[in-house]
Amino acid sequence: MENLLKKLPFYDKSWFNFLRFLIRNFVNDNCQQKAASLTYTTLLSIVPILTVLLMILSSIPALESVRDQISNIIYSNLLPQSGLQVSQYLDSFAEKSSNLTAIGAMALFVTSIMTLTTIERAFNEIWRVEDRSGGIKSIVRYWTIITLGPLVLGTAFIVSSTVQSLSFLNQQIGGYGIDWNFWIQVVSFAVTIAGFIGMYWFIPKAKVPLKNAAIAGVFVAVTFELLKYSFGIIMTNFTSYEAIYGAFAALPIFLLWIYLSWNLILLGVEISYSLTIFATKEVYPRHPLLSLLDMLNLIYDRYQDGNSTSEEELRSVLGRKELPKWFTYLNYLLDSNLITITEKGNYVLKRDLDNITLWDFYRTLPYPLPIKDELDDLTTNMDTPWLSLLIQRFKDTEQHAKNELDIPLADIFENSIPRQGVETTKSMFDDSDKKTRAKNSDSLKPDDNDLDAEAYDPDAEVVEDNQRKEAIIPPDADLKSDANLANKADKAAHKSKKKGGLLSILSHDKNEPIITEDDNPYK
Repeated sequence: MENLLKKLPFYDKSWFNFLRFLIRNFVNDNCQQKAASLTYTTLLSIVPILTVLLMILSSIPALESVRDQISNIIYSNLLPQSGLQVSQYLDSFAEKSSNLTAIGAMALFVTSIMTLTTIERAFNEIWRVEDRSGGIKSIVRYWTIITLGPLVLGTAFIVSSTVQSLSFLNQQIGGYGIDWNFWIQVVSFAVTIAGFIGMYWFIPKAKVPLKNAAIAGVFVAVTFELLKYSFGIIMTNFTSYEAIYGAFAALPIFLLWIYLSWNLILLGVEISYSLTIFATKEVYPRHPLLSLLDMLNLIYDRYQDGNSTSEEELRSVLGRKELPKWFTYLNYLLDSNLITITEKGNYVLKRDLDNITLWDFYRTLPYPLPIKDELDDLTTNMDTPWLSLLIQRFKDTEQHAKNELDIPLADIFENSIPRQGVETTKSMFDDSDKKTRAKNSDSLKPDDNDLDAEAYDPDAEVVEDNQRKEAIIPPDADLKSDANLANKADKAAHKSKKKGGLLSILSHDKNEPIITEDDNPYK
């Protein structure tokens, strides 16, 4: 398939690469399965949500008059043209539910909030993030939306009706009158666009660039209107499904429309995510340890200047193939108490890097040390001397480990003590067994393709190693407060010369020799 695509004249075009990137993300993130799950959730929660909306509007006499208008707009977006029967069912269910007791009304509120959190979870999975607040902030936020949303919507309709009723606006101006139906449709479409933009910018627990959210919102809003129009024409002209389903014909059509709508909405999430990732530079995927140190180095440099580091700045140090795991890297730094989040959502150092060695930091990670093959493929940036220093140290470490472990396995097992309970008799070494062993030994001969050191696969799933979760800070470490760290910033340059600390690597002076004879522990 790839060979066929390369023959296309626009194969190297940026827009085509972005389209491939978008489709690949949509498929790999199982958006169709997510849409099916959200369709089922919507089917169960649509009546409680509509009931809560109508209950709030009915509880305020001033908004009672616009209740039918709001309901009609909601129903027209739920199912185009052929949705009359479904809207009647939903109206009937909502009217019956409006007579619930206080406990029943509270249950409806809880159901509505759970639906919104389910939607948020699907968005977060696409953005590869998670809610570290435990969901409390999300619940409060969605409770506010559910209670204040109908009030804002109802007030907007009242203002619109008031303006429309003003006599001087209805007068003829130059022989032309004001077409209120047209402007109502324009305002309705603008509200739809604003709703999608707010959804893509507000719901994910990541800082989504407003520009990317706006692009996704406008695209989905326009496509949604086209889809609604096309779907209505198809359902109107092809009525054979009514002969099959009979009185239940409205249900499968309703489910199909909700499923298509969720696919389109999730495609918008993928667009905003892909635009954010695709905007970064394409670089060779580095070993996770190097990516983590690069992020930590940026936070350290900004902290030395008395500044914090934003999420966008942290993402900027990672390449396109590294960004899908940037939140995992960020969690490692947070869980290791190396950095902390400020009130504004930025990141600063939390611990003194003089008290943390590279070995202490490495032992907490579920990754092996980088190998020579990976380091040879990595283009060293001479503006970061600490990276050159680390690359040489990793190569020396690998060579030392190779020399120490360059021993045949047979030599290791030769002097092993026989295990208890295992009987060794001559029958184990008869002629037939010897032939079998000789045949197997041929298949165990060294092969050029066997036992090659595999480079780290950046697309592999991250596996936690529960046996290696040692504390990154030694128990007897002298932990300093953030205030003391700020007061001793002038001493950082002197401390950076201490051998073995992360600070000595991240703040290496580019004017000094990067690698000296004393730096080689294996000479």
